Amino acid sequence: METVRARFGEFPWMAVLVVVALAAFTRSATLIVLSATGLAAWALVEVTGRLALVALEVEATLEPRRLVAGEIATLTVRVTNRKPVPVPWMDLRIELPEGIAPPRREPGMPVSSVGASFAPRARERLVLRFPLEIAQRGAYVVGPMKVRAGDWLGFVQEERPLPLALEIVAHPAPAGVVDRHLASLRPVAESAMRRGLVPDPLRFRGVRQYRGGDPVKEIHWKTSARLGELQTKVYEPATSLDAVFLVNVASYDQYWVQVDPDGAELVIAASAELVRLAGEAGRQVGLITNGLDNLTHERPRSALSRGPRALTRCLDILARLGPYAGAAPETVFLKERGRLPSGATLIAVTPNLPPRLVAALVVLRRSGHRVLAITKDMPEPGVSSHARAADVSVVVLDAAIRARPGGPGEGKAWRRAS
Repeated sequence: METVRARFGEFPWMAVLVVVALAAFTRSATLIVLSATGLAAWALVEVTGRLALVALEVEATLEPRRLVAGEIATLTVRVTNRKPVPVPWMDLRIELPEGIAPPRREPGMPVSSVGASFAPRARERLVLRFPLEIAQRGAYVVGPMKVRAGDWLGFVQEERPLPLALEIVAHPAPAGVVDRHLASLRPVAESAMRRGLVPDPLRFRGVRQYRGGDPVKEIHWKTSARLGELQTKVYEPATSLDAVFLVNVASYDQYWVQVDPDGAELVIAASAELVRLAGEAGRQVGLITNGLDNLTHERPRSALSRGPRALTRCLDILARLGPYAGAAPETVFLKERGRLPSGATLIAVTPNLPPRLVAALVVLRRSGHRVLAITKDMPEPGVSSHARAADVSVVVLDAAIRARPGGPGEGKAWRRAS
């Protein structure tokens, strides 16, 4: 435990000293007994008050550390009194950030903290559990924690802060209704067959053992002669199942201005749902955004990867995003062009589709990528025509995406831009 402490209250030692002086001067038996009692009480208060938080261990854990907005996490606090002296009373209080609160609060209980009062016996271990509801997506830090205890007679209280910073990430809640078969999410050469990707003969990747039905012209004769068995050439595909999400949280050309937080939330919720769909389909997923992390205030990104870890990384980024952008979306997306894998599908999710952003998406389309733009607001006719002429698919995001899962079918959450 920390040595920093705060002490409240005071024993009336001046009154005891006065009684002791009167007893010594008058030799009164009553005053002598009263002064002896006062001195004993003073000693008891000093000793038990200073020992109240000695040899007292407090540990806190929070599970799960990642969840979906609307779910319940459990804060577990373990208190161990290792001394052979009981603590007559103890109060424990843990601060909660805005956005986290107990699911059920008694009247008069503070919203910004949880805690309990109890009396640990000698060498006793207690376990306290506090359910916490995270209503909105985001990254939160639970803590710090304060413990308070006092002497046996209740004159003095001692309070100590304990270092506690438990981080928890709430992923965006799943969208209610989404068209899972949106054609624009599929690369040009993808088909129902797993081998439906077109290989690029200019992108040699290596060799593999010859299989029946392989073309003779694709046999690598030098390697076959060296290994003593036929080897077939392997190429990188011209198109791939890679899905890179370009998330824009800026609602205006002046990216540093944000007066539409609802639009940013809608974009983040839609992006999270699409990332989940891509991860469930076994694709490699990556994420690029112009948004800033709410805690570190840095612009995060996720490299292209496959598996649960990659999916969790992308959802963590979306959960931690604030409503403000660090740069214009077209600047960020074009700057990342050299790091994008050839043939990857790019899904740009944005509150609106201004001409500059469309121009950037057209450049990415001409670089050999399949590009899909998903926007909250219907783009202007000229912008839609420009995108359609460059083979950039545009889909308008309907407000039904915000419906909670399990609700009635309000209709598809996407509609093709005309």
